[in-house]
Amino acid sequence: MFARVHTIESNREQYGFGLEIIREEYLPWVRDSTGFRGLIGLFDEEREKAMVITLWADEKALDESAEAGDRLSLLAASASGSTRRSLESFEVTLFEVRADS
Repeated sequence: MFARVHTIESNREQYGFGLEIIREEYLPWVRDSTGFRGLIGLFDEEREKAMVITLWADEKALDESAEAGDRLSLLAASASGSTRRSLESFEVTLFEVRADS
């Protein structure tokens, strides 16, 4: 599995607006993308820092989504008044999710 990590400078209001854009514009597109496996949003209000992590089945799926992911990331940051600080890709070497009832 591979991950793309979007790091954003954002306050709570900007982040909330950015999440709306992600839900309405990005998720419908990405759900139909081959190899998409999930999305995680993280926010630290004190540091005004947010991260959005998209998960991809393999490096090919990550690469094929790169251009659109970059464009949509910049669009969401710009439209919400946030600033994208970085966009990086990683191989996921450990992943576990526990679903409690």
